[in-house]
Amino acid sequence: MMGFHTSRSVEAVSRRWMVFRSVATAFLAAATVGALTVPSFAKVPQNPDPSAVKAQVTKFGVGKEVKVKLVGGEKLSGHVQSIAADSFTVKLDKSAGEKQIPYDQVLMVKDPNPLTWMLIGAAIVIVIIIVVR
Repeated sequence: MMGFHTSRSVEAVSRRWMVFRSVATAFLAAATVGALTVPSFAKVPQNPDPSAVKAQVTKFGVGKEVKVKLVGGEKLSGHVQSIAADSFTVKLDKSAGEKQIPYDQVLMVKDPNPLTWMLIGAAIVIVIIIVVR
């Protein structure tokens, strides 16, 4: 009887391990495909659209933390200090200074909040834990 119980236990562990490997393989395949395709979609346009930048900055509002990439390649991070008709001002994080940025010089402005990625990571961990059990 003891041998029967042990073989069932080993079989159950083996089955769980196979399921885990299948899920891990699928996840890695999806991540690889995503890594190959996202850069082509995520490329920053080299022709800034001042009206789109202004709309995004206005949506964020004064006081919002932002990351900004400028036409020349410079990257800034800080908080929106003020919003004007043709530019906005960022209070820089790494220095005590401020920088006035014309909308037509901005390639990208984004919210650096990592909450979305943290939620995705937590969901993946929960799925893996459920599958392993």
